[in-house]
Amino acid sequence: MRRKFIIILLGIICASTLSSLFSALPERQPNKLLLNVASGIVGAGNFTYWHLGYTGPLSIELRSLSGDADLYVAYHMRPGYEVSENEYSSTTCGLDVVYIPDDYLRPIGVGIFGHWAYEQSEYKIRVYQDNTPVIYPRVMAGEETSYKPNEYPEGDAKRERRDHERRTEDENKSRFIIPLLNILDTLMDFVFL
Repeated sequence: MRRKFIIILLGIICASTLSSLFSALPERQPNKLLLNVASGIVGAGNFTYWHLGYTGPLSIELRSLSGDADLYVAYHMRPGYEVSENEYSSTTCGLDVVYIPDDYLRPIGVGIFGHWAYEQSEYKIRVYQDNTPVIYPRVMAGEETSYKPNEYPEGDAKRERRDHERRTEDENKSRFIIPLLNILDTLMDFVFL
């Protein structure tokens, strides 16, 4: 009797261990290819910045492991939480997802903001190449929109022209600043080694 009880108990422990191991594996998602995974910690009221140069349609997923980290994306390198400082954002508690269309200018600036309510927010970010068909890529699942394509063509043209001017200006700045920062980084490595 005792031997049967021990065997049953060991079977339950093995099944529980295998179940927890398999639940930790990322789920396989059709039409999505995992490109990058990173994790980190961001302080309250602060930003952590990432730069992505991947081509194609992307899906960026940010999961807050503790605290509340929010996701902001822009065509320039330092997106902010104000509407004028980002093109895409997701500020939910838990899983934040942003879809980046194929024709979006690269490199992409990703800002992760630590909410003020928490001293630190721990997060994990995943970048997928997302080939899932999307009808309106600027609208996230579950959101509703009254926008119809070509409903306001002159407004779209003005917005696109303004966006193009800002992108050109930021590209010119980044072409100068990034090599300068690389040189300074190399010099600092030599000084402190």
